[in-house]
Amino acid sequence: MNLTLHNTLTGRKEPFISIHPGRVVMYCCGVTVYDHCHLGHARSYMVWDVLRRYFQWCGYTVRYVQNFTDIDDKILHRAGVEGVTMQEVSDRYIAAYFQDIRRLNILDADDYPRVTEHIPAVHQLIQALEQQGYAYAIDGDVYYSVRQFAEYGKLSGRKLEQLQAGAGGRVAPNATDQKKRDPFDFALWKSAKPGEPAWESPWGMGRPGWHIECSAMIRARLGETIDIHGGGGDLVFPHHENEIAQSEALTGQPLARYWLHNGMVTVNGEKMSKSLGNFTTIRDLLDGVWADYLQPVDPMAVRLFVLQ
Repeated sequence: MNLTLHNTLTGRKEPFISIHPGRVVMYCCGVTVYDHCHLGHARSYMVWDVLRRYFQWCGYTVRYVQNFTDIDDKILHRAGVEGVTMQEVSDRYIAAYFQDIRRLNILDADDYPRVTEHIPAVHQLIQALEQQGYAYAIDGDVYYSVRQFAEYGKLSGRKLEQLQAGAGGRVAPNATDQKKRDPFDFALWKSAKPGEPAWESPWGMGRPGWHIECSAMIRARLGETIDIHGGGGDLVFPHHENEIAQSEALTGQPLARYWLHNGMVTVNGEKMSKSLGNFTTIRDLLDGVWADYLQPVDPMAVRLFVLQ
């Protein structure tokens, strides 16, 4: 089987060679579960579904893991508005995710780890980074020291000097940023805020930063190096760049052999997203209750359209 993949890390097409013959290990960044999924999510998970099916058709044994981010500011905001717990919001939209995605004939992943199930793994990873001089704690927060990782920027092609020049002096806009040693450092652990869910840790009560979550889940479920790490193109920087920095600083090994990214669904030239309000949910499209279109849409027509 001669398959070539466009590897974001190298910027070119490369022949696929798995770490273990006949076996493929894939991880994909999953949804933050605070609302219904839209067509941008559908596009992403259709892409990885097709790739996974193709590997299986070629005779590979595939282990495919996709996480759920179940602790996040947006989840906490919705929980506060509705007067319910964070877990109630997460559980509701995880159930909705499966309802929507299965209608599109997307196979379930082999495993769906949740961030809240991996708090000890997050602690272990952060402590190891502290011990190696890649992280530092200040007043209950822990930050990753970006300049300690010499290869930072190798996935996105961004250099710290260019980012600094582009910042135009917009440094330390709030008290949290002022605690950092460097404006480019990012949070690994966030100290608890009043009324928010929090976990005990070596640095006090708090919760994980976004980027450390995927590094911890991959390490806990799949090991130090996987074949393929997938996600939307909007995750290349900073999320995937920071995953590499966190994981590879400790192991000295690639987090993933191949970094693959799907393109975005756009509306009038802008990425479809919840924040922009220009989205159509999967269920509204399939049920025919969006805009002025009042007829249900065949899920397989959506798959064909997206994959074209």
